[in-house]
Amino acid sequence: MFRTFIIILMFWTQMVKVDSTCDSELPQPSTCSCKKIVIAFTTSLSATKTIGSGAVVQFDKVWTNEGKGYDPNSGIFTAQRQGFYQISGTTMSAHRKYFHSYLMKNNEKTVGLYAGEGSDTGSANIVLKLKKGDRVYIKHRSGTDAIYSDGDHWSMFSGYLISE
Repeated sequence: MFRTFIIILMFWTQMVKVDSTCDSELPQPSTCSCKKIVIAFTTSLSATKTIGSGAVVQFDKVWTNEGKGYDPNSGIFTAQRQGFYQISGTTMSAHRKYFHSYLMKNNEKTVGLYAGEGSDTGSANIVLKLKKGDRVYIKHRSGTDAIYSDGDHWSMFSGYLISE
């Protein structure tokens, strides 16, 4: 009986020793005092809209606007910080019409969106390196002047900061 007690005591002592050795080798959790920056926006059109040639599409329904970079009065997203941004846009053409537009960075075309005749959609996704103050928007090219949308919000524009 005494021998069994000694064996159990030795085993328990070894476990405690192993545990204490392992604990000292575990990495200590680091604390980060930096604040995570979130910049993101998602907007859409709530109804069909007539847009002149060369005009910026002003998406009226704002779903998300963290960082306050999107201005629904102008339809323009302005980068609040330098970094890489994922930008997306989808436009829908009105019945028996087409809608051709560009995703613009400042005053330069990046990629085109083409929604063909008959309630078609055109989409674009792009990663852009933006500087603080750079402006991104969807600009109507020419031709048919109606961009379609309704309560299902078919036409939309969104983006978010991936990394600085």
